[in-house]
Amino acid sequence: MPWSRNTSWRQGSILSQKDFLEAGLPDSCPYNLAIAISHDCDIANDNMDAEPFVEFVYAQRMEKKDGNCTNGKNPRILHLNYKWQQDSIFLELRALNKFTVPKNNLENIQPDGIYELTGSRQVLQSWLSARYRRHALPNSLVDRLREVFSHIEKEGKKKSDGVLSFQLSYQPMEELPPEEAYELWLSIVYVIDQAEYESMAEKMAEGLKAEFSALLEKTKAFGSVDLRKCEAVSEMEFTVRDIRDTVEYHLEHLSYRSEPPGPII
Repeated sequence: MPWSRNTSWRQGSILSQKDFLEAGLPDSCPYNLAIAISHDCDIANDNMDAEPFVEFVYAQRMEKKDGNCTNGKNPRILHLNYKWQQDSIFLELRALNKFTVPKNNLENIQPDGIYELTGSRQVLQSWLSARYRRHALPNSLVDRLREVFSHIEKEGKKKSDGVLSFQLSYQPMEELPPEEAYELWLSIVYVIDQAEYESMAEKMAEGLKAEFSALLEKTKAFGSVDLRKCEAVSEMEFTVRDIRDTVEYHLEHLSYRSEPPGPII
């Protein structure tokens, strides 16, 4: 039957391997699942000239989640929570594994209802957009904060489940010569699912403040950074305005430098 706005496909719906051939996908594909990532409005649009495809990303079931890949922390890999039968599972999505399927190929295929997206679709949407909107830091700031970022990454990976994001703000926004200092504000945003996450984030913030000068000493040839604030903030306290005024630091953050390739922090 022709594609209609009443389609059962939605963002987050699962296409199972048993339907890959009918959908026009190769039977030699190493993945056994794919997740629809087009917006609901685009999927439902029955104007085939305007929206002829549904975009998907291949996925695979994980034996164990990696907290560094949850909540969109990593712009390249996402571990997304689903309900499978009665079990809570995580599926791994990789940003490079996107592809499109003509809607005509999906007309007679139903999403695999055994999978149910239990995590917020906003996590999926945020992760999809992060690859295109993440902020590239000035080279001179990256050089000065190289050891600081290594410290954040090391500590963040140890406590990945409780940390939602690292948000930073800096001034000025442009490249600076070594004799001029940047000012830096850093917030460690923690989730409130468990009571211990607050004290964990506070200890992380205090530890970074205590180590900041010593870490900066290792890169002093590139210039200095004045740490104006470093604090733990709950996800309930971190406002939309705060999001607008800060940059989310990802575990794979790039500077502006492209040739040679910018450093992965």
